[in-house]
Amino acid sequence: MTTTRVVLDVATGLLAGWVGVQAKAKAESTLQVWGERLLPPRPGQKDLPGADPAGHGDRMPPSELYRRLVDLRGGDGDALQGDELEAGAVWFHRALAYGYPVVYSLASRPVPLVRAGGGTLGGAALFAAFHGTLLPATGVQARVSDLPKAWWVWEGGSHLVFGIAVDVVVGTVRRLTGDAIP
Repeated sequence: MTTTRVVLDVATGLLAGWVGVQAKAKAESTLQVWGERLLPPRPGQKDLPGADPAGHGDRMPPSELYRRLVDLRGGDGDALQGDELEAGAVWFHRALAYGYPVVYSLASRPVPLVRAGGGTLGGAALFAAFHGTLLPATGVQARVSDLPKAWWVWEGGSHLVFGIAVDVVVGTVRRLTGDAIP
């Protein structure tokens, strides 16, 4: 693979990450409202870590992970509040949200099968790996079985939207640059 292609794939991945983040945020807020109307949470469920992005951003996994990072660096993560916590959580989440599309863009060139499912498989894999397994295991998110059923709608759905958005950008950039890969 040439240096030009690598640079193009990295730039494509960063653009795809930006679009994916915007699409996921919009989908998540819309799906949370819709999901909670369809499947109302039981009392106390929205107070669980990872259960309410609209009302408890300070309890969402990026905030919890940022607190732990501050602790590891010798600070006091529990003392973080307001804008400082939100800024750190956004930074942490964006690092993950931009890293995946770059890897997706790079990996889908030598292995076009990576793009199977138009990004839905990648979005589902991210959801399962992080929210279904890793985050509950580390304690930064409640166990999946304890979360509101609406969580599946907004968290799972928004990850599918993210995966699709990333794939659409990668495919579009490749078509526009004459570098289409099936």
